[in-house]
Formats: sequence, structure tokens, C-alpha cells
Amino acid sequence: MNRKKIAIIDLAANNSRRSLYGRVMYPNFASIMPQAIGVWCREEGHDVTFMCYTGCEDLIEDLPDDLDLAIIGTFTLGAQLAYALSNHLRSQGVITVLGGPHARCYPEDAQQYFDYVLGFTDKAVIREVLSDCSKYRPIGTYISAKQQPMVLPSVRERWSFIEPILQKAWLFKSVSMLGSLGCPYTCAFCIDANIPYQPLDFNVLKDDLRFLLDQLKHPIVAWHDPNFGVRFDDYMGAIEEAVPPNSIRFIAESSLSLLSEPHLK
Repeated sequence: MNRKKIAIIDLAANNSRRSLYGRVMYPNFASIMPQAIGVWCREEGHDVTFMCYTGCEDLIEDLPDDLDLAIIGTFTLGAQLAYALSNHLRSQGVITVLGGPHARCYPEDAQQYFDYVLGFTDKAVIREVLSDCSKYRPIGTYISAKQQPMVLPSVRERWSFIEPILQKAWLFKSVSMLGSLGCPYTCAFCIDANIPYQPLDFNVLKDDLRFLLDQLKHPIVAWHDPNFGVRFDDYMGAIEEAVPPNSIRFIAESSLSLLSEPHLK
């Protein structure tokens, strides 16, 4: 196996302007998929450097020399920064990959600036990129799985990436978790409206919550589910079984229709 030097960059901020808001909040905007990709790359035997960019880091100086591959994740607000970073890295001979919401929404545009643009991404897609690892220029290649992954690396497996992000946070520190993917509703404005709802393993969820209690004092969990609580009783039961009352605080996005009176008691 050709062991590669890989950088994974999660653009939680889209500029280097430092502010009180940025110091408090940007580390808490860290995405789950870059961490998952980091786990998969290490499982394939490669050297991984992980950076969650919060506006305080130096995107050039803080990355190692002699990279083979750089995987960048961003929302559309950070697309111009991602494009500029890719242009710089490609000029240094690095193969670049874009994933995340912008890659899913605007793949044709992103292909002008990256060698690979990823849609739905699972371990097989990452393995395909790693085994090919070629320059596709002037137009990059688009790769997508047929559906979102059925299994994602747990918090326990992602902890080596999560812990440095928490060290950057100031005053407020949250850990990103997922209990489900997709959504059963069909709201026209939502990127997840056409993705079938898929709950993840409740046993993994419970183990992750117990793990966080061992690692942090009064942890805060931010659920990144597109619509948390579709199977409300199942999720509440799993949480109540895993952790004592008032030991973890939770943040979630949920449809108002799910917040019925029985669910709020």
C-alpha cells in the first residue's frame, strides 16, 4: 500500500476576521463528516492531519509539507475560500477533494477547482478516491454513493479529532452527534427533503453518550440530525437509559409538529 499524507480541512469559518462571536461559536460549528472521513482514511493506513478552521488558524503554515491529498469540507458561504485554498494546494502538486453541502448543491461549479467533488460519501467512496488519487484537470471528477452511509464512526472513534476542536472553543463547548439521516417530510427548501429517513444505531448512540460523560464534565451535545425526534419516544428512551437526568445538555433542530404536548411533558 502507498501510504499517503492527507490533510482534512473542515471550514467552520469563511474568513480570518477574529471576533468574540467567532471565538465562542465557530469551533461549535464543526461538521461530523470530515471527522468520519478522517477515521476512514486512518483505517486505510494513511497519515491524517485534521484541521477545523475557525478563522484563527493559518491555512497555509499550519498544514504539513509534502501533502499528497487534501480533503476540504464547506458550506456554500465558504466556497470561495475553499476554491482559493484548492488553487494554492494544486499549485504545490497536491490533489484536492471537495465534500460537504456546497459539493452536493453545486458540483459542476466545484469541478472547475477540485480534482474530486463528492456527493453522498461513504467509506467506499473514500476508498475509491484514495486508490485512484489522480489529477483531474481542468475539470474534476464527480463521485457519489447511491445513498447516505448506513453507519458512521462513533464519537469514541472520532474523539482524536473532536478533542482538539473543543480546546479551541471558549466559554461554550459542544460535541456534534447524529441520531438519524434524511427526513420523512418533503419541504421544498430543504436539502434533505428527498433523502429517505434513516435512524442510526441506538446502541452506538447510548455508548457515545456514556463515553462523553467519562470525558467531559457536563457535556453539551448538538444533534446534527436534519429533523431530530422523528422517532421521539425511541430517542428519549435511549437518552434516558444511557445517562442520568441533567447530566448532559442537548441542542437539536426539530419540526414544530413533533413538539406536541405529550412530547413536552
